[in-house]
Formats: sequence, C-alpha cells, structure tokens
Amino acid sequence: MSANKGNRKVSSNYRKPPVEHQFQKGTSGNPKGRPPKRKAVQPGFGALGGADRLGAMALDEAGRPVTVREGESVSEIPAMQALLRTMFRAAAQGDTKAGRQLLEVIARAESARTEKALGVLQFSHQYKEMHAPIFEKHEREGLDPPDIYPHPDDVIINEATGEVTIDGPKTKEEAGARKAVRKQALESMRRYPEVEAALAKKPTNRALRREFKELKKYLDFLKKDAERNDRHEALRQARRALKAKPEPNNKTPRVKE
Repeated sequence: MSANKGNRKVSSNYRKPPVEHQFQKGTSGNPKGRPPKRKAVQPGFGALGGADRLGAMALDEAGRPVTVREGESVSEIPAMQALLRTMFRAAAQGDTKAGRQLLEVIARAESARTEKALGVLQFSHQYKEMHAPIFEKHEREGLDPPDIYPHPDDVIINEATGEVTIDGPKTKEEAGARKAVRKQALESMRRYPEVEAALAKKPTNRALRREFKELKKYLDFLKKDAERNDRHEALRQARRALKAKPEPNNKTPRVKE
C-alpha cells in the first residue's frame, strides 16, 4: 500500500526497511567505528616544522655536487657554487638585478665573517688574560703546568690583522701525543748522522732515502718544538720585565744647614 504525495510515491514502510535489510541485533552498522578526531594544530608550530624540513632539504641540495662545463673542462662543484657562478656570469653580461643580489650576498658574508673574527679575537684576549696568571703561579711554586689547553702562550694574536692562530696542542690528548713524538724524535736523532753519511756515499739507496726522509720529519718537529719553547721563554721574560717596577724612594732628602 502506498500513498501519493504530489507526483512522488511514498512507501508505506518508509524508515522501516524489510527484515532482510535491517542491521542484525548485536552488530554495529559501522564496523570500523567512528573515525578519530583530528588534533588541532597549534598556530605556528606546524609551519615551523615544515620550514625546518624545507630548510634541511634546501641545504642538502645546495651541497649536492653537480656537473658543470666551462669551455673544454668539465668538473663537479656544489650546486650553490654553480648557482653563484651563473649569477656572476649574468652580472658580468650586464644583468643589474643579478649584480645587486650578488653584492647583497657578498656584504652579508663579509659582515658575518667580520663579526666572527671579532668574536674570536675578543675571546682570545680574555682567554690569555684569564689563564696566563695560573701558569705563572704554577711556575713560581715549582708545580707541573696545569691541564689547561691550549697554553695561553700558544694562542698567537696578530694585532695588525686580528688573525688568531694556535701553535701547540689544543687538548690533553694532543699534548700526550706530542710528548710521545718528542721522545721518539730525540731517540731517532742518534741515527741521523749515520744515515746522512751513508746516504752521501750511496745516494741511490732507497732504504736509506726512506729512513732519512723519516728522520728529517723528526728533525723538523724538534726545530718547531724548540721555537715554541723559545717563544714561551721570551714571553715569560717580557711579562717579568713589565711587572718589575722600581721601588719608590720614600727617604726625605736632608737639608744642609
């Protein structure tokens, strides 16, 4: 039985399907269950993670080697270097936009390098001022040098250019290795005159030439080590001279009557 509603027929069992099409008792109509709600992403954090990943991929690609051809030569260089070469070429051919971009890149690089150099220079001065008195105290008291690396006198500052170099061990492990090499070099020097004389007689002897080459390395090491010790001693003498001050004369001159 059906009723007419306008031109559309409405079933008498509307919203009551036949038994064979009904859900069985105890069986869910949605076996997979309700889908979990999506967690709301905090503003900014999702974008930040994506930016980090994008930045990491960009750095990987910037360092990826690419093949470039310049004239007849073919070489592999990092992708960023290839891009800079392309920009330089375009700027040289009159591309003012590429020229401006290159000038900005160079200016930022120079600024960053200058800032880093100034930071290293300032830190080096502070390092020497902080640790030099400790070494001097140990020396006055006859104690072994403290386990502080590098030695303050090994931090060499070029006051004219601001360049900082380290001429000596930077860690305790390097100091131990240097000590072992020094001991071996001193022992090996006993053979130096003998091998040198034998090689003068037999200059084509390969075994003698190899041994003399190794002995020459030890000799060069000992020379540099001696120069380092001389520099340390000269700096110690200079510091002592600066600290030595003439005693004030507190005696009142006598007035002749």
